[in-house]
Amino acid sequence: MKNVALRLAGTVVTLGLVLTYAAAARPADEPTPTAVDRTAALDELERWLDNEQSFSGATRSEAERLLREYRDTAHAMSEPAFYMAVRRLVALAENGHSNVSTGTIYSRFGLVPLRTYWFSDGLFIVRAHRLHRDLIGLQIRAINGHDIETVERRLMDFHGGSREMFRRYAALPLFLSPAVLHAAGLGEREDVLTLTLSTPYGGARNVEVKLDAALGGTRTGTPFRLLLSDQLPGEDDWLVATPGSGRTPLRLRDPQQRFRHVDLDDVAYIQFRANIAPRRGLEDFAERTQERLERSRPSAIIFDNRDNGGGDLTRAAAFALALPDLVAPGGKVYVLTDHATFSAGIYSSFFPESAAPDRTLIVGALVGDFTRFWAESNQRFQLPGTDISIGSALQLHDIGVGCPDSSVCHMTRYPAAWNIAIGSLEPEIPIGTTFADFSAGRDPVLAWALEDAASR
Repeated sequence: MKNVALRLAGTVVTLGLVLTYAAAARPADEPTPTAVDRTAALDELERWLDNEQSFSGATRSEAERLLREYRDTAHAMSEPAFYMAVRRLVALAENGHSNVSTGTIYSRFGLVPLRTYWFSDGLFIVRAHRLHRDLIGLQIRAINGHDIETVERRLMDFHGGSREMFRRYAALPLFLSPAVLHAAGLGEREDVLTLTLSTPYGGARNVEVKLDAALGGTRTGTPFRLLLSDQLPGEDDWLVATPGSGRTPLRLRDPQQRFRHVDLDDVAYIQFRANIAPRRGLEDFAERTQERLERSRPSAIIFDNRDNGGGDLTRAAAFALALPDLVAPGGKVYVLTDHATFSAGIYSSFFPESAAPDRTLIVGALVGDFTRFWAESNQRFQLPGTDISIGSALQLHDIGVGCPDSSVCHMTRYPAAWNIAIGSLEPEIPIGTTFADFSAGRDPVLAWALEDAASR
């Protein structure tokens, strides 16, 4: 905690200011929600259900039962309750590509003016409006009297996909919206959160943080941006945690670049933050980088796919599969992954291991999905009369054992080498990044890869 600096428009601000809260009680006579005709929205939800391919027989039956129930009850639901009801049904698919959008939470319900990031040692506040500056750097232990593990477990009922993906992509808006937590039975009020926070000296404190639409900020975008020192859109008068050392880890530099190649002496560092770019941006980068690697033959290649949320897995498949052949004899490809490595980003991460497992090491944290998942649909279903949109999935992937059935498997249309079967997505070298690492400007995952490469 001592190493963290707070920055507001480039100015360093010290910790320890006292908070004042205007937590007015919700009026006791506040009217119940007016009945809303949600027939059209439920009809579209039924069309989504008919289109979605990722359900099993049992989960589809339960989703159909819920939809029938909603026909009778949804018209009397509040807007947050209806949003969470839709999330509950969609989550039964247990598929990370088929979730309900979180944009509704930002645009309709609001978040308290804090932002969090889930490090390997817990959930920490990393950005806040200046009124709450003394909360930055503190760990959240409980919300509204429920310990963080309970909150996570209960909100996972409203999310499809892995726990890792939930933590990186969904936990922030769900955990910080009083209306969402109220609708999920995890809060008594829709305008305030009660947080139990760990203090730097091992104690705990309870604070109330009130919802204020004027201060709440906007949608963050990709999760790694929460760790940047820059203010994000909508963050007027916000402060952010930055390493007290002043050292920005390599992975967070040049955030506007989706792909990078940096020479670290005789080691090539290659970073993918996405698998998509306008026109031929990714293909051109891959071609230029491969030509450079063929000439230089580095002693090791570090292929950083942390924060790679995916895109089009075909755009750089040949490049990723070729990486083990581009290092010098005896060298290795170190693939760095984390919970935000998702979809096509998972393929990019495991193509090198599939091509040459003896010359590839996966280092870092578990990626954000299962070995078997459904994807491949650009169609989102918009529920009429709402801000709710739902992703859909039509084709199967199975990175664990491969996917040979041409009637359902997406990868059967591509070269056989692209239809990978790598068994487990677990990193061979599991390394977490703690809040203390971030505070000190350390990247233990990259550090391990560089040290191991130097020892060979």
